[in-house]
Amino acid sequence: MIVPLAQAALARELVVTLAGEPAANMFTTGLSATGEEPFTHYISTGMIEDQFAAVLANGVLMASLCVGAGRQITALECTSLLAACDISEDEPFAALERLRLKLLTAEQLAALKAERQAANA
Repeated sequence: MIVPLAQAALARELVVTLAGEPAANMFTTGLSATGEEPFTHYISTGMIEDQFAAVLANGVLMASLCVGAGRQITALECTSLLAACDISEDEPFAALERLRLKLLTAEQLAALKAERQAANA
């Protein structure tokens, strides 16, 4: 699942609502056309479990589950979020190629991590 930047914060919030804190690191891997910042998209950083496949196919179901978990959101908001995302069964690198997106290089990722650690020190 690939999420545009504009929807990334909402996607992260909803995945934590539905899957709990272990899912907090979803959609933190940045993507762009060049593989460099600024990011335009984020990709899920793990397998999407079968139990969530139905949720990703149905904004009404997603909204219902979120509301049941205490997060107020409408079916329209969830449907719009899902429509903006790339949700496919493609292998990750096939999806990236199809969308003409690239991951950060290992060097860029290390530099970004060091920068964030320095900022939090």
